[in-house]
Amino acid sequence: MYSPDLSMSLGSIVYALSKLDGRLHKQEQWAVKALLAQGPYGDLALSAFFLRENTGEPGHDAYAFGMRRLVAKRLELTEHIKKRFVRILLRVAGAHNGISPEERLFIRQFWRDIRAL
Repeated sequence: MYSPDLSMSLGSIVYALSKLDGRLHKQEQWAVKALLAQGPYGDLALSAFFLRENTGEPGHDAYAFGMRRLVAKRLELTEHIKKRFVRILLRVAGAHNGISPEERLFIRQFWRDIRAL
C-alpha cells in the first residue's frame, strides 16, 4: 500500500507516456482504466490522468509533476512499487500497436529516474 501522492504521480506519468504520440488511443484508454483502478487510491490515479487529458496538459509538465511527487515521497518507493509502476507503463505502451521506440526510451528514462530515488 502506498500514499495518495504516489497514485497521483503514477496517473500523471502514465498520462505523459500516453501523450508521446500526441493523442490517447482507445486501447490505451482501456488499459489505463483497468490498470490504474487496480492499485491503491486508483480513483486518484485515474483522476490525475483524466484531469490532465481534459485540460490538454503537455506531457513533459505531467511527467515533471509526477517526478516531483515521487521525489517528495521517495521513502515510500520500495523496489516492488517501482517495478509495478514500470510494468503498468509497459502494459499501457503495448496496448496500441506495441511499444514504440519513443515509448521504450520514455520507460527506460523513468526506470533510471526512479532507481536513483
